[in-house]
Amino acid sequence: MTSALDTTPRLSEAEVHAVLRERFAVGGALAPLPSERDQNFRVDTASGAKLVLKIAKADEERTVLDLQNAMIAHLRADLPDVDWPRLSPAVDGAEISEARSGGRVYLVRLFSWVEGTPLAKALPHSAHLLATLGRVLGRIDRSLQGFSHPALHRTLQWDLKQAHGAFEYATLLTPAERSLIDGHVREWRRMAWSSLRHGAVHGDANDYNVLVRGGEVMTLLDFGDTVHSAVVCDLAIGLAYAMLDKPDPLAAAREVVAAYHRVFPLTDAEAEAIFPLAAARLCMSVCLAAKNARDKDGDDYQQVSAAPAWKLLAHLGTIAPDRARAALKDACA
Repeated sequence: MTSALDTTPRLSEAEVHAVLRERFAVGGALAPLPSERDQNFRVDTASGAKLVLKIAKADEERTVLDLQNAMIAHLRADLPDVDWPRLSPAVDGAEISEARSGGRVYLVRLFSWVEGTPLAKALPHSAHLLATLGRVLGRIDRSLQGFSHPALHRTLQWDLKQAHGAFEYATLLTPAERSLIDGHVREWRRMAWSSLRHGAVHGDANDYNVLVRGGEVMTLLDFGDTVHSAVVCDLAIGLAYAMLDKPDPLAAAREVVAAYHRVFPLTDAEAEAIFPLAAARLCMSVCLAAKNARDKDGDDYQQVSAAPAWKLLAHLGTIAPDRARAALKDACA
């Protein structure tokens, strides 16, 4: 039974087909896509076109979806060679439409499908591939220096500046697990945020949101965690996932950082902050995975990065923090 507090959409396939038909005059075969909070489907139309229907959680604010649409439009105009998804308006011209199910109203949008392989599956990760990740992240953050929107200024669970909310769930971890994150959490609590540049960030360059084609990163997906934060958080988040399952995580991270820095030079304070912020993102991930394992038993998507994150945290625990910090800072030389 669905809780009154549970805002996750769970439309049936029949309801989804009705939304596509009535709101967008589209029909086709449906394939569910993973999502932490929303309900997403790939739509394969009879004409051969591929689309993505995104159904937002019931309590999502329209202004937040407008923010995401506006950021994609900004990046499409400024970085046209990056393969951004295209928004398909509803039959009435609206960029954001509505669906009703179970007495609730859900906001829906339809986008083009972007071909590519998630970074998590585009193995192995060559030095060139990692460098293209850094270059794309750098170009995005440089472009977003000229972007603003009222909805950017919000409190968001996955914002690295708000990591204290995730760290509250460290009580769900075993003592051995807590020993792997305690030092990184202390470093995060000492972060001098005022010394870092702030602005709009994508906020979730995880290895399933980064798409690869032809051995190069082509685009980022999922703008649901867009927020006003420290700009270097985008790079740190990308690094947290780029280091997963690598025999030498710092060497992989250096490739990303060096390429980012060539496109969008980091300040000294940002270079110092890269490693502790990347480690903090890993700590957030395992803490929130523990929460979701408690709250959403059986939801495999919630645990997709937990095991490799723990493995990486154990590896990083064998490296002196000062050496790790210096290794990434030196990549900016």
